Amino acid sequence: MATIDLQRRAEIGRQKRERTRVALIRAAMKVVAQRGFDVPTIDDFIAAAEVARGTFYNYFETKEALVGAMAAYVADTVDAEILPLIEGVDDPAVRVATAIRHFIRFSKRNPDWGWILVRSFPDTSGGWSEGMRKGAAGDIQLGKRTGRFQVDSVPAALALGIGTLAAGMRTALIERTTAAFGDQVAAMTLQAFGVERDEAIRIAKMPLPPMRELAGPAD
Repeated sequence: MATIDLQRRAEIGRQKRERTRVALIRAAMKVVAQRGFDVPTIDDFIAAAEVARGTFYNYFETKEALVGAMAAYVADTVDAEILPLIEGVDDPAVRVATAIRHFIRFSKRNPDWGWILVRSFPDTSGGWSEGMRKGAAGDIQLGKRTGRFQVDSVPAALALGIGTLAAGMRTALIERTTAAFGDQVAAMTLQAFGVERDEAIRIAKMPLPPMRELAGPAD
């Protein structure tokens, strides 16, 4: 019984720490949405979260670490909305195209969140979070294994795909792109992966399953 109680207390403590971490991230996102990336200091984030300085540093040692955590939070939140839409879809080309199209449309509709991703482009080019990296790499590996994608290197294809996605989101944020822009980015990414042009365009124009609206950082 004592062992069970200790395990339960440890789990409760872990959940509490995660709630605090998410609260810090959400508070920081509100600050960034209102003031941009460059102006706020760590003190601004601490004030917005209404926590002690020591509490903040228990989770994030630097502003850069916090920005990376914000980007991972956004990516995982969007990913969690996209994954049910492609559940049961066996074609990796459709899965990749659906994710690209949704990320670009999401950034256009939610520029505060979109800029968090664009401004914190990951050093590894493998995605903004471990979950995103594993999911994207898994789809590319499946495409390579089944012959759907003609790529020599999964890491290289992953870097190309994530880099193209980040550039596409940035373009959608700063330029007056058409409604078809995300579809075009998806089609060209598939072509880079070895999918024949007409087939890539067909996939990128398939009806896109709707993703529910997500509240922005200031909400």
